[in-house]
Amino acid sequence: MKKTFLILIFFVTTLILVACGGYTPDNNWVLEKDRLNEDPEIENFVTSLQDNPDKRGFKVFTISEGRKMVVISTGDVERSLELDNVKVDSGNTKVILKEMENKNDEANPYIMVGISAIKGELFVQDADLNSYDEF
Repeated sequence: MKKTFLILIFFVTTLILVACGGYTPDNNWVLEKDRLNEDPEIENFVTSLQDNPDKRGFKVFTISEGRKMVVISTGDVERSLELDNVKVDSGNTKVILKEMENKNDEANPYIMVGISAIKGELFVQDADLNSYDEF
């Protein structure tokens, strides 16, 4: 009886951790652009991207609790970005984007990708394997 109870507690605890995302180190998300003002350093960087519309690449920022925010810019007003996947491959973290032809209101379209943790080196590339350089 006691053994069954302990096993049940273990499974319930594991289920709660997985449901809350506490056990998955590879969590990632796209930050909404209307929340840009929450971090002045990132906001200043995005402003500089808009002042330099040909700048293509990425920059990593450390945000709350050691998590990372990767700001990626196209350097082309005719292109927009969408997150395709974030994966760990051969011990390194890869952010894979979809680049789409899409005229938009930004001088230098960008995306902000949050990552719980970067393992190894960070590589950013589009689905056609074109890489983005780090600023």
